[in-house]
Amino acid sequence: MSDAMYDVRPEQYAAVIREMLRHENDLTNHRIMWLLIGQGFIANAFVSTGKVRADTGTFLAFLGLFLSLSAFGMLYRSYQARGYLRFLGDRAKRGMLQEKDLPIIGWPAHRISGWSTEAWAHPWIAKTSDLLEPWLFLPFLFALMWVTVPLRAWTELGPRVTLILAGLLSTTVFAVFCSAMVRSWGQDEVDR
Repeated sequence: MSDAMYDVRPEQYAAVIREMLRHENDLTNHRIMWLLIGQGFIANAFVSTGKVRADTGTFLAFLGLFLSLSAFGMLYRSYQARGYLRFLGDRAKRGMLQEKDLPIIGWPAHRISGWSTEAWAHPWIAKTSDLLEPWLFLPFLFALMWVTVPLRAWTELGPRVTLILAGLLSTTVFAVFCSAMVRSWGQDEVDR
């Protein structure tokens, strides 16, 4: 076959995927910085309001929670994209990757069906230790902090009980969020 038939020659697939992974890693780092900067602004505004206006503090807490969930959505997409690219890279190294499966970007419109069950421990996550990585842990930590604020203001519960309740609520919200995203993305998978 001539090289004119390919956008990229099959022996270069692994190198292309390596570059795509590098780009996704850079994108993840930028998104983490956006999260940290945004949370810093909201936390600064929250501390500045002090006890003067409780409704302003509650509004800022919800704004911080929304920013945490928004950033988590972006970071989780990038995490999934990196996982898929690693899956494709493994296939490319074994000579099992077809050109139609090589995405233009890290999050293609159609992915190979069942890729996460082949490459990951669970459809949501590659390995349990990833839960402590900044791209997953930081949005959860900020969400936990911002859920605690209105719980403390609206209830008479002690600090430990409030923190435990906020942890359970945050965990539930993130689990539902992950489940919904993975379920919706599963509709874009095709058998190959």
